[in-house]
This record gives sequence, structure tokens and C-alpha cells, in this order.
Amino acid sequence: MEGSLSSAFEGLQVHLKVPDLWQQEAIRFLDEGQDVIVSAPTGAGKTFIFETLYNQGFLSSGEQAVYTVPTRALANDKWREWETAGWDVGIATGDVAENLDAPVLVATLETQREAMLGGNGPRLLVIDEYQMIGDRQRGLSYELAIALAPAQTQLLMMSGSVRNPNKVGDWLKRLGRKASVVTTSERPVPLDEIPLEGLPRTAPKKYRNFWQRLALSTLLSHYGPLLIFAPHRKSAEKIAWKIAEVLPEDQPIELTDPKLAQHCSADIRRLLRKRIAWHHSGMSFAERAAVVEPLAKAGQLRVIVATMGLAAGINFSVRSVLVSDTQYQDGPFQREVTPDELLQMFGRAGRRGLDEVGFVICGSQSPRLTDARPLELIRSHEVDWPTLLRKMHLADHEHSSPFAAAREVRDRLFSKSEVHLGFQGKSQSDPDTNKPLFDLKPTRKEIRNAAGEWETPGADRETETPLGNALAFYKGKYRPASAISSVIEQFLPEGTRLGRLSGKGDSQRKYGFEIPVATSRPKDQLQLTKNICRLTGTPKSESFLEAADAEAMILLLLEEKLPEFFDFAQRGNTLYYRGTLDHVEIPVYLDRSDTPLFQPEVRSTEIRNETHYLDEATGEEIRPVHGSPAHAWRKLGLIDDHGIPTQRGVLFSFFQHGEGLAVAAALEDTSYPIEEIIQHLANLRAGHRFEFDETGVIDSLGSERLATACRQTFGASDYSGYLRLGLPSTYGEGAAEIVQVMLSGKLHDVLSGGKGQLDFGPGDVERAFIEW
Repeated sequence: MEGSLSSAFEGLQVHLKVPDLWQQEAIRFLDEGQDVIVSAPTGAGKTFIFETLYNQGFLSSGEQAVYTVPTRALANDKWREWETAGWDVGIATGDVAENLDAPVLVATLETQREAMLGGNGPRLLVIDEYQMIGDRQRGLSYELAIALAPAQTQLLMMSGSVRNPNKVGDWLKRLGRKASVVTTSERPVPLDEIPLEGLPRTAPKKYRNFWQRLALSTLLSHYGPLLIFAPHRKSAEKIAWKIAEVLPEDQPIELTDPKLAQHCSADIRRLLRKRIAWHHSGMSFAERAAVVEPLAKAGQLRVIVATMGLAAGINFSVRSVLVSDTQYQDGPFQREVTPDELLQMFGRAGRRGLDEVGFVICGSQSPRLTDARPLELIRSHEVDWPTLLRKMHLADHEHSSPFAAAREVRDRLFSKSEVHLGFQGKSQSDPDTNKPLFDLKPTRKEIRNAAGEWETPGADRETETPLGNALAFYKGKYRPASAISSVIEQFLPEGTRLGRLSGKGDSQRKYGFEIPVATSRPKDQLQLTKNICRLTGTPKSESFLEAADAEAMILLLLEEKLPEFFDFAQRGNTLYYRGTLDHVEIPVYLDRSDTPLFQPEVRSTEIRNETHYLDEATGEEIRPVHGSPAHAWRKLGLIDDHGIPTQRGVLFSFFQHGEGLAVAAALEDTSYPIEEIIQHLANLRAGHRFEFDETGVIDSLGSERLATACRQTFGASDYSGYLRLGLPSTYGEGAAEIVQVMLSGKLHDVLSGGKGQLDFGPGDVERAFIEW
């Protein structure tokens, strides 16, 4: 009997996991229809709450839960994990969209924005790492997603690094939602701080380099694997190589799978033989996600050196962690490591089920465990321009007030004090502080047409036409192109010179070309000039012509060699062949009357953006305070004087940050071919890394034209989060060229040829391509 009972339950204990009390409490609140905010340390089991809900049948047929994470890497990881577990799960990360109607959808939060704006939402929206509300780049998107979540959507918000979750709960209640906060401070694996010199065993004295001593001492003390956070890529790679010099090559990792080996750089393959790797965003996605991270999760690496900027995307734990610096590289700027970021990095120490304690190792200059603490979550002073403009546009379509729609969204933000949009109050004209930087002002290109009026260039108006049909601007007016010597000189056939074809008494000048073809000889003969012999292939012995037949023979010889014949002219003993260029195709611009203009007069005019708007209720003219969103939107031409988004404003509202401003500027330049715009858009989200010197294999696509279009439209404007010196803050000059190099299969040549000099790696190019 005992044997049959034990066999009946055999293996059950392996899979049975009872939720902790705090997890049970969160599940109960969710079952009751409440929103739940969970505050628990990294590794405590926050995700287990959602997994238990799903497995207990929380979702009815046709309902969906959207589980959002901060990075694409984490989304891919969760998606693969739950697919392996047999779930019906989809993914939406901007670059990947699969099985979108599945009961569970793993996503980045930005992909849910349009649904929220339309008042639609899933049955359950999970926001993992909701402390992103305080993020300078993405915080506004997170805040608005929560503020706009429809009442029928339950929220499960989780974080291990927020100090004031109760204030977040108060915010949700202020929005009319029923919310509860569940907290626990218990870490499954407690952390202990230990100085490098306090490790049980230390490296032999002959090793004096700090990184070598750190790695050797940690591993000799059996405190590995070790994760080192470095401030930037180059330091991460330098540290990894330094450690590799002293570690033995025992039990090297060999990539036997040809596909994995193909995706892995020679440097990483060499480091893996020492069971070392670096981890940063310059690596290709396959190298990080398919090689380094799985090896780290499986405990196969002894040392991993990762950049701090990628800390939020790390999804593996180790036994010991050291944070090497108090600053790190964030785009083009240096940033101080914040206490909550330290908490997140230190949280990688201690593997649940493997370690009784996780260790934070400290050097003399490195941050300590006491420096880490949760974030006091506050909102930025900014508002999300694209979202507000989308709501204003939708309000106008519904014949309601755009101003009221903007205020309604404003009132739902995570702030007890009123956020000023600038739609009320008066101010005087813009102060001198609004003077454009470097005197770069918004401009518009205009062309003087055949009637002498200035017009904005039309789309697809550049073409070719015979020179004889074109006009060119000369001395204050348009004249026939054939009457202007400087125009004709640009198209003279090789070996010819400018010739005036009209006589002195002619009312209209006409120019063409001339070339000496023959000289007079005794006995009533003409001899072809050397140039004509060479042009026609006539031997010198056959260059003598009878005078009576000379002109006919020369016409026959030059029939297909030179443009249209006009006449012969005799000067002294030399005979000249003269021709017109009337039938030569030249590039022209067709003005609005379809007159072809060669090199028309062009000017750039300053665009004056009035910042006032009209309050229709009172008829009062309001000038918004300088620095307010309403002031900026009027300056940038995003709303009209009734608060209705312009065509530019509507286009801008479909994008994030300042990208839509660049797209609008490019499309408004009607001489900018759409095919070129499409290629150049690869610059928009690429970041600062693609400024490079000549590499020998990169052909310019002229992508700097997109930057020119932006600055011509917006000047050198600075609007935090949207424009920096007239360009979107994420703009990366030269990315379009690099993407095309990648598509042509020559990226390896660029990377290997510029090794040590380039600031970008395959991962950067991949992201630029994905974003494009």
C-alpha cells in the first residue's frame, strides 16, 4: 500500500510550487477585479503571480493578457520560455509581430499605444519594471499607457526598485481605479557585501592588475560565476581581455554548432575557450541571445563583463557581482549611476536554488551595497507631445474641443500638482532668450517662376527637356537658354568652343558651338584640321578635299559626331563648322505654368511661426507662455490657432519623440525624392555612433539631406526629448549608409577594416536596420 501511494505521487513534488503569502495576496486581489502593484526584490518571484493566474484559468475564452517588458531581448526571452512551456503565446516588439491574437501576448509597452488611444485594451495588462515611469527617454510612454488604460483593463504592475508604490496606488485610485499594493522585502537569496581583500582566498602576489586579482580571487574562493559591470563597451572588452590573460584554458567552450559559430565573432570564440565573455549592445543579437546569455544562464561562464547601460536587459544571474564605476556611458553623454540602477545590478547576484547567499564584491573605488536603494518615483516635468496631439486630433474629428481633450489627458498624469500645457494666460512677445542658436532659423526653399513670382517647389517637377525649349535666369529676368553664353558653355561638345550664331542686327542673341574643320591650300584645295581627322578617324593622307566638295564631305563626316549643324563660316584661310545645342537634353524645373527653367533662381525664406491662438469661447487672443507645450507646438507648426493639429502635427503624432518632425520636414520638401527619404529614415533612431571617417567601402547616399531638411524647417531648435539643434534627439548621421552596406553584404569589410576606430558594432547596425 505504501509503495502504491508513493508511486502515485512520484515526481509530483518536483513540479508543485505553492505561492508565498504575498504572491497569494496579489492573486486574490486580481481575482477580485482589482489592479495590483507588486513591490518585491529581483528574483523574488513576481512573474510567478502572472504564471499562476494564467494556469488557474484567469482568462475566459477570447480574452487576452498583454505582458509588457522594457526591452526586446526580455520579450524574446519570455516568449521562448512560455512557448517551451506549451502556452499559446504571441509577441509584439515593433520588429517582430507573431500570433497577435493569442491569449498571452508578450510585448514592449509602446506597441500598445494605439489601442490605448482608441480606448481599447486587453483583459489584463502586465507592466513589468514599471519604474520605467521615471526613465528620461521612455517614462512618458509608460505614464500615458497607464493613464489611458480603459476601465475594463486590469493592471498588474511589478517592480523591485520603487520606494513609493503606495503613491502609485493613490494615483490609480485618483483615476477611478480600485487598486491594492502588495509588498515584500524578502529576497530568496540574501545579499552579502565583501571587499576584494576579504575573499577567503586571494590571487598570488605576482598578479598586480586589479581585474586579474579580482577574477582569480573570486574563482579561487568558489564565489564564481562573476559578473562585472563596466561603464562602456571599450572598458568591458579591455577588462575581459585582461582577465583572459591569466585564466587557464581548462574545459574550453567550443561552439560545435556551425550556425552558432557563424554568428559569433572570433574574439568571443577566443574568450569562450577561457569561459569568459563580454555583453554589450554592440554585439549582434544572435551573439548575445543565442550564445552568451544561454551560457551565462547555464552557469558555463566563469566571468561576464557587461555594460551598465544594458543592465536592465540582462536576464541571467550569477553568484557574485562587482560594479566597476559610479558613471557610465548613456548615448553621447556620461551619466551617474543612480541608486535604483545599482539595486538592479546588485540584484543579479545570487542564483535561486543554487546559492544560499549572493555576493556584492567591492573594490576601493566601486559602489557598495549601501549605495543601492529603491527609486522615489516621480514624473518628469514634460508631457508626451505625440500622445496629446493624437488625442487632440481625435477630438477634432469627433467635433469636440482639442483643448479639453489635452487637459483631460493632462489631468490623468502621475502628478498631484497641475501640469501646465500653456493653453491659458497671456505673455508678451517671445523674449530674447528665444533667439535661434547660431542664428539658424526655420526656412523654406522657394523658386522664382517664369512670371517672376516666388513659388514653393512642387513634387516631381524636376525633369529634362531640349535646351532650345528652356528658359534661364540672367540679369534679372528669364531669357531663352540658347541666348545666354554661360548656359551654352556648360554643354559644349569636347574640342569645340563657344560661338555666336546670331548676327549683330538680330533682335535675339543665339549661341552655339564652333570648331575649325579645314584650312585653305593652293590649287583650290582644303585640308582637314588635325582635330577633325582625329574626331572622324580620317588618315592624314586622305585629309585633302576639293573646295567644291569640301562642305558636303565634312557634313557627311561629322553627321553623327556633333550636335545639330547650323552653318559654315569662313574666317581668313580657316573654315569653321557651327552648330546649335537646341536639341541637347538638359535638367530643368517645371514651374506651376509648366515652363521649363534651367537653374532657376532659388531663395530660402524664414518661416515665421506665430505662437498665438484664439479662444473661440471668448474670442480672446492668447499668447502661451514661452517654454510651454502650447508655445512649442505653435512655433513648430503642429497646431493651428484653434488648437487643431495641422497636417504636420498629425504626422508627428504617429511617431515617438521627435522622429515625426523629421519625417514631416522631409515630406514637405517636395523636391526630395520619396525613394531617397525612405533610405535616409534609417538615421532617425540610430543614435550617435554612426559618425565615421572614410572606410573605403562606403558610398554616400546623401543622407545628410534629411538633417538639412530638418534644420531648414525647424532651425536649430532645442526642445528636450524632441529636437536637439534642429534634429531628433535619437538622430544618427551616417546610419543609412551603413545599413545599405549591410544589405550589400559588405558590413564585415567595414567592421574588420575599421576595427578599433569605429564606434559601432554589428548590434548597432542590426538595431538601426530593425528600427528603419
